[in-house]
Amino acid sequence: MKQPRRPPRQGTSTQIGVVLVFFVFSLLSWSFAQAQSEVLKLETWRADDEARWVNQIIPAFNRTHPTTKLFTLPSQAIEYDANLLDKLAKNTAGDLITCRPFDQSLNLYDKGHLKDITAMPELRRFRSHSKIAWTTYYADRVFCMPVAAVMTGFFYNTQIFKELNLRPPQTEEELFAALQTIKASKKYLPLAFGTGDPWQAAQVLFAGIGPNYWNGEQGRINLLTGRAKFTDPAYVDTWRTLAKLADYLPKNHQEIGENGARKLFLDGQAAIYPAGSWEISFLAKHSNAQHFGVFAPPPKQIKHNCYVLSHFDMGIGINVQTRHPQQASAFLTWLSTPEFSQALVNNLHGFFPLSNYPIDINEPLAKEMASWRQQCDTTIRINSQFLNQAWPGLEQALWDVSARVMRKEITPEEAATRISNGVEKWFKPI
Repeated sequence: MKQPRRPPRQGTSTQIGVVLVFFVFSLLSWSFAQAQSEVLKLETWRADDEARWVNQIIPAFNRTHPTTKLFTLPSQAIEYDANLLDKLAKNTAGDLITCRPFDQSLNLYDKGHLKDITAMPELRRFRSHSKIAWTTYYADRVFCMPVAAVMTGFFYNTQIFKELNLRPPQTEEELFAALQTIKASKKYLPLAFGTGDPWQAAQVLFAGIGPNYWNGEQGRINLLTGRAKFTDPAYVDTWRTLAKLADYLPKNHQEIGENGARKLFLDGQAAIYPAGSWEISFLAKHSNAQHFGVFAPPPKQIKHNCYVLSHFDMGIGINVQTRHPQQASAFLTWLSTPEFSQALVNNLHGFFPLSNYPIDINEPLAKEMASWRQQCDTTIRINSQFLNQAWPGLEQALWDVSARVMRKEITPEEAATRISNGVEKWFKPI
């Protein structure tokens, strides 16, 4: 006789509970694993600093954010902008974007690539002036967290100065007297500098020396408001000084770029190296590091006010396409903390935090340069705000005319006329 089929056995409530607990536990474990594996990627042009980010700065971030992994995606500086635009178009860019100052980042924001961070309360930890490089035209929206500024000056070999009985010049007259003494020795080159990389003539020398001629921010604002032109004496005289400095360059300076100039200085062939604070990390690693000092571009006369260039260099913003907006915002919040400011100066020598916190700088060259901000008024590169935005080719035009003045291909007056005519064509005074 055929046995009747038994009905399916019903699970007990205990068994069902075990299954539910296991399911919930699995779900929580999966969620935790997802949180643990969340990764942020940072686009940056600072390929030279990658090791310091990986070994020092990111671990400092992870001490308070252990579940977020951060990786850098470095590009060479000259390739960064094009690479970034290509990645953004393909939706392959990192979650975080290192922001250049002013126009390049404003362009990214206007195209919808950078998140508006105006509402972040952490922005209160920065002075209004420190945020202008990453704000809209009317400064009503902010799109990158301010990170760091850089400075320019004259690095010098203390051994050579001692040998030639020289001291760091306090005035422009003393600077040229020192250069002449070095040249007359016929043992050392006065200046480790070349015109092979035209940007250096503009961003290191014209922008670094000029503030003492045009009175820093006042001269910059005068150009923006139409109260001054590039053909005025203050600006022409700056190019005249570049022409005078050209007499102390290596004979083949047209073939020497940044790397070549650095090598001349590091190898002890040249006494003075005009450069930016971003060079400090390279200088500090050299065997002659203990023999390097630095002095600020000297004013014409010691009784005059002094002005130094402290230019906004980088901020960091959030890619609107990021899949991790909360973690990206948390990283920007960390950038506004004292911990980050101290980690920055400890590891990226020559990059100075833009936050309001007091910091301790141990690196001697960086400490000396930072002290200038207490002794002198600071300003930014004269063309960075508004002028570049109006005339897209102004930056390259300044590079070109400044290098050509130092090559004696054009006169300072011709350089001033070309720049002034271009600005008048493109820019309407504010």
